[in-house]
Order: sequence, then C-alpha cells, then structure tokens
Amino acid sequence: MAKGFFVTGTDTGVGKTVISAALVRLLKGAGLSVCAMKPIESGCMRKGDVLVPADGALLRTMAGMEEDISVVTPYALEAPLAPMVAAEREGVRIEPERIKKIFGGLAKRYNAVVVEGVGGLLVPIRRDFYVLDLAGELGLPLVVVARPGLGTINHTLLTVRCALDAGVQVAGVVINRLGPADGDQDPSWPTNPEVIRELSGVPLIGIFPYLKDISGPALEKTARENLDLLRSYRPLPPPIMPA
Repeated sequence: MAKGFFVTGTDTGVGKTVISAALVRLLKGAGLSVCAMKPIESGCMRKGDVLVPADGALLRTMAGMEEDISVVTPYALEAPLAPMVAAEREGVRIEPERIKKIFGGLAKRYNAVVVEGVGGLLVPIRRDFYVLDLAGELGLPLVVVARPGLGTINHTLLTVRCALDAGVQVAGVVINRLGPADGDQDPSWPTNPEVIRELSGVPLIGIFPYLKDISGPALEKTARENLDLLRSYRPLPPPIMPA
C-alpha cells in the first residue's frame, strides 16, 4: 500500500515544490503524520561553507519535521543544472541506495512521505539512473504537475505514458497556475484540462490556482478546495512508536 506520493513535473519550473507543500498540508489536515523529501536539489545557495536547499527547507517547514535538513535533502548541489551534470562538476556521487535508506526510515515513522523529484522523469541523476528510476524504486504513485497553457497536452501525455510504460503508477495530474493570469490569454486553456483527463487515462486531480500567500494554512485550504486526492488515498494506520 502506498505510503505517500512522488511529485514530478512535465518540465522544470512548473511549481512542483508548491504542489508538494500543498499535498503535505492536505494530508496533515486529514489527521495523518506526514513528512517530506526533496532527495536531490540543484541550484542551492551557498551560505559560508553550507549549501542551503531552499525547496527542501520549505517542505521541511510545511511538514513540521524535526529531522535535520540533510534527511529531507541528502544531496544539495550548487550548480543550477541537471543533477548528473552538477554532481559530476562538484565531485559528488549520488547514491540511490542512500536515498532509499533514508526514505525507508521515514516511511516507518510517518503515515505518508511526499517526495518531490527534480525536473521531469527523464532528468538524469547519474548516467545510468533517472528520476523515473528513483520514483519506481521508492514505489510511490506519481502526482504529475503540469502547466495550463499551449503545449501542456503533449508534455503531460508524454510524462504519463513514460511512467505507465515503466510500470510506475500515476495517481493523477495537477494543473498548476504559476501566475494570477497564467493561461487566461491562451485559447487552449479552457479545453486542456478535459483533454488531458480523457486522453491520459489517469485522474485529473485538480487545477491549483496561483497563490501569493505560500503559508501552511493557505496551502491547506486551497488544496482542500481544489485537489480531489484524499478520496482515493487510503493510508496505513498510524505508526506504533516505541515506548
């Protein structure tokens, strides 16, 4: 049984972190113990000798986790490049087994783990390992985050088909509006959601509106009003913690 969701995108910059945070707050609002991971983050800012993963830090805050940021984001990379390229430049070897071990530990302590990927499914983590491979090995259903405008049908169907062909379950698609008027002037916007729902063969979880206020309460309220996810999610019972 699923222990959470793996959030991927049709591309980089589609708002995976906001949707991941919204899912964390939605599940927490349903009374579940929830944590988050962004296993690999590139483009991290340097503060002294430390690389700070901004997305991982936001997810950690939204989940209210006490674990160190190195648990949320085991691999922080400075260059704003694909993980494989950034890691090779910085002399870092990304070990999928390390990510899986940390994930396994979190899955034992929480009802659900929301994992945010990096870029899209075919972004290389190593020369022989892609985001798709990581999603498959963690065994979580995908939530695919897509843009609203022209081109999103192709990108979304490609992503869904890639996952299903690899045997990875897809929970559904979230169309994410990145600005207050994102998609409004695009003639494809009114028809894209229904076309994606019909042709992808997976649920359209919802259309997430642009939020200026990225706070826990705002994300939870907006997710509850716009994302139809909980009905199909049957989490495991709360974990039994040691005395």
